[in-house]
Order: sequence, then structure tokens, then C-alpha cells
Amino acid sequence: MNIDDLLILLEKSREGIQKIDEDLYIQIKRRIDELSELRKSASDEEFARVDEELRTMKRLQKRIFEMRTIKIINLAWAEVCGTESGIEGRENMIGVEREFYNRLVELLMDYKKQVVEGEGIEEARPAEESDRVLLRIKQDIPEFEGVDGKTYKLRKEDVVLIPSLNANALINSGVAEKIEVKR
Repeated sequence: MNIDDLLILLEKSREGIQKIDEDLYIQIKRRIDELSELRKSASDEEFARVDEELRTMKRLQKRIFEMRTIKIINLAWAEVCGTESGIEGRENMIGVEREFYNRLVELLMDYKKQVVEGEGIEEARPAEESDRVLLRIKQDIPEFEGVDGKTYKLRKEDVVLIPSLNANALINSGVAEKIEVKR
């Protein structure tokens, strides 16, 4: 695996997903590991060359991964939307990419069903009374919106029943105290 081969692959990859060896990423990683080891024992003259090749291999590895991943994401998006992506090469994906593509299509389809078709989405419900806490306010608090969607403007010595999430924040900041109700 050399830099020239990877540069050619990158250039060809601008249009679509090019056919690559199933173990291309492994080959690149192997070469990066070899160069890392070589760099440790390189003479001063060799060090700069090895270091430059190492940095170049890492950049190419990242760029190939990014280009192919973006194309796979665009193909999955086009599949879910029922449109053409303009990207060729679905048949050139390696196993791990094909698995990523299939899982992504499935995830996007589920997301689309929830958002567009409303499947599996429950309407927001107000917090149950048991999710509320009775508080005594110790100082004026500027207006804020509670997690229940209501707007609260609290004054010193107010007694209020508010959602537990907001109540805990007020208690922790020291501006309110919980009132225990005995039953």
C-alpha cells in the first residue's frame, strides 16, 4: 500500500464509490504502524522522510474514510427519500460499509416514520402531580419557563407546586426549600 495508489483512489473517488480491496483500511493501518515503528529507529536523515510519509498516510486514511462515508450517507438518505443521489458505486462498498449503509437506512426509515408519519410519537403530557414538589420560595426569582411549559414568576415567601426537575434546581441553588406534607 503506497501513497501513489491512495492518491489515485482519491482522485477516482470524486464521482462515486470506487471498488477497493476488502481489507484496504487494514492495509493502510498496517503501513501506518510500520512507519511509526520505523520512525522510532530512524537515523536523523531518514526521520524527516519517514515522518512525512507517516503524516501523509494518516491524512489519506482520514480523507478516504471521510469521502466514502459521506457518499454512503448520501446514498442512504436518497434511498429513504426515494430520490436519486447522483452517486454511483453502491455495489463497490466493502462489507463494513454495506453494514453501515443498511443500518443507516433502517435508522433513517424509523426516524422518518416517527417524524413524518407520526408513528410511535406520543403527545406531550403535562407532568403528573406526583412529579411535582411543594416549595417555599426564599427570595424573588425572575420569570422562567418550567419543564411543564408554564411560566413562573416567584416572589419571596410564595408557596408553589412545580415540576420536580425545576424544584430540584431551585433547591440546589438555595433560593427555595421543600415543604414536606404529612399524610
